Amino acid sequence: MNELGELRPSQLIFTFGIGSLVDLPNMSALVMGLDDWDTRYCKEIEEDRLVAAVQKRLGAQMNRLYMPPIKLDSMDRDPTAPAIGVPVVPFPRWMRCSLCDTLATVESGVFKLIQDPYRPDRTEYVHQGCLKSQGGRSPSALSVRFLLACR
Repeated sequence: MNELGELRPSQLIFTFGIGSLVDLPNMSALVMGLDDWDTRYCKEIEEDRLVAAVQKRLGAQMNRLYMPPIKLDSMDRDPTAPAIGVPVVPFPRWMRCSLCDTLATVESGVFKLIQDPYRPDRTEYVHQGCLKSQGGRSPSALSVRFLLACR
């Protein structure tokens, strides 16, 4: 059983493959391509007949097959361990503050990504520099795609 916000390997291959859009409660993400995988955390598939069949179809430039990147058991106990998995990027790139209506891209530095490693469904962007914010909580930044659908 997977936690909310995680994909099973079979979903990654068949349902949510490269270039697909994955909707989470507070944002959406685009699954990045194989060139972006960190192969240090991938197990190599050592099946000579399968490699030969893929090479016959794609050419000799393909010489290895990998499983998707996974966390090692020792990483579960280390809170400073890097986030491991199939890389994704936020989509769309434009976000809007739910309180002051500031509009900016995720790369601009206006919004900060807050991740909860134990509850991926709570991962969100917030506007920490919001001038209309009162109290200690920064307002959520919403994807422009979601805002346009609400209006």
